[in-house]
Amino acid sequence: MKRKIVRHGSSSLTVTLPIKWVEKYKLKKGDEIDIEESGSNLIVSTKEESSPKKKIIKKDSYPFNKNNLSHLYQLGYDEIEIEIEDSKMIDEIKERLPYCTGYEIIDQKNNTLFIKSIVTTLDSEFDNLFRKTFLLTEEMGKEIISIVESNNFDKIKEIRNLESINNKFSDICIRILNKRGYKIQNRTMQIYEVVKDLEKIADEFKYICDFLTKEKKLNKNLLNSLKDTVNYFTIFYKLFYTHEKKLKEEIYSKRKSLLDNLLKQIQSAKGKEALFIHYLINITQKTYEATGGYFSLNL
Repeated sequence: MKRKIVRHGSSSLTVTLPIKWVEKYKLKKGDEIDIEESGSNLIVSTKEESSPKKKIIKKDSYPFNKNNLSHLYQLGYDEIEIEIEDSKMIDEIKERLPYCTGYEIIDQKNNTLFIKSIVTTLDSEFDNLFRKTFLLTEEMGKEIISIVESNNFDKIKEIRNLESINNKFSDICIRILNKRGYKIQNRTMQIYEVVKDLEKIADEFKYICDFLTKEKKLNKNLLNSLKDTVNYFTIFYKLFYTHEKKLKEEIYSKRKSLLDNLLKQIQSAKGKEALFIHYLINITQKTYEATGGYFSLNL
């Protein structure tokens, strides 16, 4: 949007604020806003939160489960009232609450559960949390390699649990994006896509953990392919934070060679080996898809 500069007096210049933005954050005369200078840009922001988002779930509207609670958390709801059908529903909700950072049951009466966010997640936390999802995903891949090479499959459950932690960080990131948007306002959708792709990649590593829990071995070719796949993800992680031209070229070139090798292997693979290769193909593809969001962020 564009704004005209207006002169007040001999030395003051002013611009007007967008009315929708002012109304969204309940700004009024006398309130303070933050202005940050970034090159030729001025970034205007407010720390004031808009009114709490509330949601009322009636038991006759639709079946409510723990996944619905996660969705409401991601969408940025601060207060939720849920009409309870039975004790099983309460148990499901309590099981999911620890993964919705800040959500607490504050009351329960007349067959209604009252959930409220008791912490304020600042948008300034997004970058750190987002980087943690990157690092946790990379750690899962590298630790799986270490487990296979050392034949120490007792640790596989511990590595699998990293996916749950990753989900927790991803959910917080998505919640921040829905409540506040990204620091580059017209790039919220792009960073959202990267967050979701990282979550899906962690899911694939979780499936590999489940595979190894049963099989407890990998042949040399599969292990090498796993190493190549994890390395491909590491290249993307480094590219995201360093923007090196060489890494950009590797993202394109290594995807083709990696997929060609995996597709060749899956044609001759038997039984469960084909399933394992399928996981590696998914990780490679999701990593490449995440680069699309990255490149859009940096246009």
